Amino acid sequence: MKTFKKTLLATSILGFASASLGAELSATAVHSAGITAATPSIQQVATLDKVTVAAPILHLGANYGAGDTIQITYSGADLDEDYSHPTAALTSGTTTGGTCTSANLSVSFAGLSGNVATYTVGASDGANTDCSIALPAVDVDGASLASADTFSIAVSTSRGYGALETIAATKLVDVAAAEITSKVTSKFDATIDVNDDRESFTTGTTDIATFTLADAAGGAALEATSVMTVSGDFSWAASTSTGGTVTYPQAVVTAAGGAGNLGAVTSSATSVSWIAKAADVFSLTLTPPTLTDVVTLPATAYSWSTDIKYNNGTDAAVITESASAASGAGAWDLNGASITALGISNSTSVTPMVWIQNSGTSNGAISGSVNCNGSTITIADLGTASAKSNTKVGEAIQAAVDAAGTCPTSNTRYDATVTVNGPAADITMNASYKVTAADGATDRVMLETSDSLPAASN
Repeated sequence: MKTFKKTLLATSILGFASASLGAELSATAVHSAGITAATPSIQQVATLDKVTVAAPILHLGANYGAGDTIQITYSGADLDEDYSHPTAALTSGTTTGGTCTSANLSVSFAGLSGNVATYTVGASDGANTDCSIALPAVDVDGASLASADTFSIAVSTSRGYGALETIAATKLVDVAAAEITSKVTSKFDATIDVNDDRESFTTGTTDIATFTLADAAGGAALEATSVMTVSGDFSWAASTSTGGTVTYPQAVVTAAGGAGNLGAVTSSATSVSWIAKAADVFSLTLTPPTLTDVVTLPATAYSWSTDIKYNNGTDAAVITESASAASGAGAWDLNGASITALGISNSTSVTPMVWIQNSGTSNGAISGSVNCNGSTITIADLGTASAKSNTKVGEAIQAAVDAAGTCPTSNTRYDATVTVNGPAADITMNASYKVTAADGATDRVMLETSDSLPAASN
C-alpha cells in the first residue's frame, strides 16, 4: 500500500470573486454562496479506483456572445485515466437572487487538453450577466487524490485575445487526515522491587497499558479483524499445567466497550496479540504471580504494533494498513541504590577513581549520569556490580564525559551519579581522583559522595 502525507487538515469555505467583472463559483444556484470543499478521509480515497467529484455552478459576471470561450482548469489530483469528459452542451439557467433575466445561452464542448477543458459560447441573446452554468462532474484518480491532498478548479473566460473574467483555483476536495487511527494511550511504567527479590512492584500489584483504536467517520469502514500486538518479555507470565499446556494467565486483555469488541487473544513468551473487532480502548493488565508461583520479574521494554483492517466503504475491498511504534508501550525498570560522587575535576591530568561495593548476594546492573555546568550526560551501561565484589567505574565515566564533549577540560568539575539495580543497603561507593603532574609526580584527592555527607538536619 502506498504511503501518503496529509498536510492540509482544515476544511475551507471558498468563494472567489473575479478580479474583473464578478464571475463566481457556487455549489448552488445562489450567487455568492461559495463552495464547501468535500473532506473524505485519506483512507477512503487512497484505495478507490476513482473518486467522482461533484462540479460547481459557474455564475457569470458579464454578458457573453458567440465565439467567447470558457476554460476550466483542474489542479491537484490527476484525472482518472479512464475519465472521458462529457461532450454535451452545458446547461444554463437563472441565478437565485441575481440579475439574470435570460438563460438563452448555448455553451458547447470544444475539447479536453491535459487538465484543461474548453467550451465555446454559441447563440446568446446578450443578456446573460449573472446567469448560471452547471459544470460537469469529473472522475479523479483515488491514489493521486490521497497523495495531492486536494483537487481544485479554476475558470478563465476570453473574447478574442482579451480576458473577460477569471476565478482563482478553488478547492472542491480537501482530503482529511486518516479517520481510523490507533495509538498507545497509556504505557507500562512499573518499577520492580529489588528488595523483594524482583518478585513484585514497588507500588501496586498490577501494571496496565491501554491502546485505542478509533474511527472518526469519513467514508472508510472498520473490519472486525484488526490486530493489536504488544511485544516484550512475557516469560514470567507463563503457567504450565500438569499436562504440559502453557498459558499466560498473568497477562489479561480487556475491552472498555465490552467483550463483544474483543476477539481471540494469542499469548507467547515474547508477545500478546488480540483481534480488535471494533473501535474501542483495549487494556493489557500485567499481574506478577504470588504465593508459590513467584518469579523473577525482568527489567524490559515493551513495544506495540497494530494492523488496521478496513474497507473503503464503496467497493468493500479489504485493505490492511500497518502502523507501529517501536518500544512505544513503556518499560519496567528496577529500583536500586543511587549515589553521587561530587566535584570530580575534568582535566587531561586527572584520572577519576570511583568504586562500587556490593555486599549483597545478587548482581546489579550499573548505569549513570553526569551533571556538568547544568548539562546532563546519560551513561546507559557501566557494567555490573557483582555480588560480594568491588567494581571500578571511574574510567568508564570519564570516557563517557570525553566522548560527549560538552564538559570543558579547563577549570571544570562534574558530579557523577551511579545507579545500581540492587538493594540500597548492599551498595556503597567511594570516590577520589589521581592528579599526574607534568614531571610525572602524582597525588590523590578524596571526594565527598552523597553517602558520605552528613544528613540534613531539621
